[in-house]
Amino acid sequence: METNNMQKVEATKQFDVPVEKLFQAWNDPEQLKQWWKPMGKDLMEVSNDLKVGGEVRYTFGGGSLIISGNYERVKVNETLVYTWNWHFPEDASKNARYKLTIQFLAKGNGSEIHVNQEDTQSQENLHPNENGWEKGLSDLHGFLSNGRQTENQPQQKYSNGALHDEGYQGTPEQEKVGG
Repeated sequence: METNNMQKVEATKQFDVPVEKLFQAWNDPEQLKQWWKPMGKDLMEVSNDLKVGGEVRYTFGGGSLIISGNYERVKVNETLVYTWNWHFPEDASKNARYKLTIQFLAKGNGSEIHVNQEDTQSQENLHPNENGWEKGLSDLHGFLSNGRQTENQPQQKYSNGALHDEGYQGTPEQEKVGG
């Protein structure tokens, strides 16, 4: 993972599955709901129109977090470029706007994912996302390896019962990305 002055965060992970299976786990609503839980929130609804101009929208935990955007580039099993806008309906001060470039690379019998997240506002907004991507990609790896999230990431529960990834090492308002 890398953070630099160009206002971006990058994360890469290797997988022992074909690139097609990795791409599907990233985009299929039912698979996403099994492994992706930013801030411990369950993914409840997914809209994913994989075409240029198509909408991507994720609704978590009763609407307490919504991520939405539009695809700018779609190459199935290769590259996705899209806007990535975080909406916290109950606390608009946490809202943030990003741009994601996701590359899916075939590596022998396996594959690799490379995430590049750019901030349209400030580098300060990106910092909390570094550990979120590491956690999200580890959970994706666990899901693809054995059908469940990995257990190597320490988690604790907030008093409201939501899971918290200790990797954020910060307050809940810092927890913007879970992968």
